[in-house]
Amino acid sequence: MAETAKRPSPKTILRDARKDPAPVYLFTGEPYQTEALARRLIDALVPAEKRSVSLETYEGRNTPLASVLDSCRTIGLFGGGKVLWMREPAFLASSEKRSDISAAMFGAWAADRRKQAVEKLLLLAALAGWSQEDFDAVKFSQLNKTRSKALIGREIDGDEAGTLEKMRTHAGEAGLTVASHKDESGQFQDFIDSGTGGDSVLIFTSESADRRTRIFKYIQKHGITADLKVDRERSGAMTPDAVQALIDESLAKHAKRMGPSARKIVLKRAGGDPGQLNSELEKLCLFAAEKETIEDEDVRIIMRDLGESWIFDFTRALAQHDVTESLYLMRGLFAQGEPPLRLLAMIAREVRILLAAREILSTTLARVWSDRTTFNRFRDQMLPQIPDEQKHAVGGTHPYVLYLALQNAARTTTPRLRRALLDLHELDIAFKSTRTDPQIRLEAFVLDLVGHPDRP
Repeated sequence: MAETAKRPSPKTILRDARKDPAPVYLFTGEPYQTEALARRLIDALVPAEKRSVSLETYEGRNTPLASVLDSCRTIGLFGGGKVLWMREPAFLASSEKRSDISAAMFGAWAADRRKQAVEKLLLLAALAGWSQEDFDAVKFSQLNKTRSKALIGREIDGDEAGTLEKMRTHAGEAGLTVASHKDESGQFQDFIDSGTGGDSVLIFTSESADRRTRIFKYIQKHGITADLKVDRERSGAMTPDAVQALIDESLAKHAKRMGPSARKIVLKRAGGDPGQLNSELEKLCLFAAEKETIEDEDVRIIMRDLGESWIFDFTRALAQHDVTESLYLMRGLFAQGEPPLRLLAMIAREVRILLAAREILSTTLARVWSDRTTFNRFRDQMLPQIPDEQKHAVGGTHPYVLYLALQNAARTTTPRLRRALLDLHELDIAFKSTRTDPQIRLEAFVLDLVGHPDRP
């Protein structure tokens, strides 16, 4: 059997598996990538006609590792080994990483990756030793300090308690449950050392894994690991380099090219979910059909704005008095077919958030905030001082998103933001009651607000 501590490329993994498969594989990272690699590995190991009897799949949050190992020891119906694929095994997480898991959980929920967020909550509940009955009965808003830390690694604030309630409801609607969690590294080590699995192969796929755990180190020593994680910013968005890498991957697959300006539009619309971005890039390449190069117009027509990141960019440009960027974003939205009334409502919402952030700056943080405030100082020293009602007014957002809202709010004034809301209200009436060109009126709004920053 193959034995390595290296992390080879997916291509190398598949090539070597056809010759001499390892007893265990662990793929960590984005689900759309880890699951795709797992399926390609299964294709290499199990002929299609034998999969009904030689392939078993398990959901790790509901299945103890011992059950999978017992099945692995059982000889297949027609002899030979089996392939057993376990998704998101709970044993790969560490209770010491609760704060990291909870941060990723709230980030996934904010990015509308609901299933991923709920699965992380169920994992945290299992790590805390909760049963399904405990999970169903708990009132998150009433958890004491000890139980809060046992669940997410720190105290839960009011907005987060409400979010956790929504996650639990979503879990119930999706039929997702809490699995028991215990240290199963000893069982796994005995299984590998004894060789009782014969020619069977274990495949684990997980969005993340604690590399400090014994079981991870043992898999790394006796099997094959591959880290397919996409790099992200603190806000949860993919880094520009990560987006470019996904673009290059899709273009290479379809033998396409993309110019710099088209890439810039993709970067603007990339969002935070690599799986969704990959799907949009696939559609984009298919839309281009016989064309060798994907043009700006192709991207504008076919690719959705996945993260609606434009709205934050737009409000930042307003706050920074950047006329050029504000108009660029506005025109791009109309070219994308954004409905004027929806655009108007979202701009108004973001202006209200900036107003709420200005309120925080002028009250709670009046004497401590400056343009040199770092995120770490804000999170550790200032965030605990902000009352729940003020956080709620800014949307109860992730700490880093709240930090960015405060940064943008610090660049403008309360009178200017109030005037912007009045102007937006007048535009709303005009759009609904008169024949007016929405694009011209909104561009005039931008020019008036951003182009005359000193006007009260």
